[in-house]
Amino acid sequence: MFGKYTHNVDAKGRLFVPAKLREELGETFYVMVGTDHCLLVFPEEKWQTVNAAFQDVKLSKSAALRYLYANLAKCEPDKQGRFLIPQILRDYANLKDDVTFLGQGDHAEIWNAADYAAKEADFLSKPDELANALEALGL
Repeated sequence: MFGKYTHNVDAKGRLFVPAKLREELGETFYVMVGTDHCLLVFPEEKWQTVNAAFQDVKLSKSAALRYLYANLAKCEPDKQGRFLIPQILRDYANLKDDVTFLGQGDHAEIWNAADYAAKEADFLSKPDELANALEALGL
């Protein structure tokens, strides 16, 4: 998955899955809190891998995982390609109107559009950070 797509959250808290990501996300996907107040979106197959890793965490080290599971939603888009983002997740990511949907390889992210635009502009203004990102890709 890759690309950047802008959509709006409707009055009922629904969001369109970008057409270019629909097939990759599939009929069922999982949305949870992510870093920097964005939401992470996992297709079913990737979620099964993530979930299996969670199950392998020792109980003594798993306290933080309760907050991830408590703020997780199983989503199934309707015939128009919309899915409901629960209010708690909309609040966490400050999703009110304009939303940026990002393809991120094996998952996607959902951002408040203004927050993402500010972070992207900041990142792109720092040549060293851009060079580090390219180096991480082996470029």
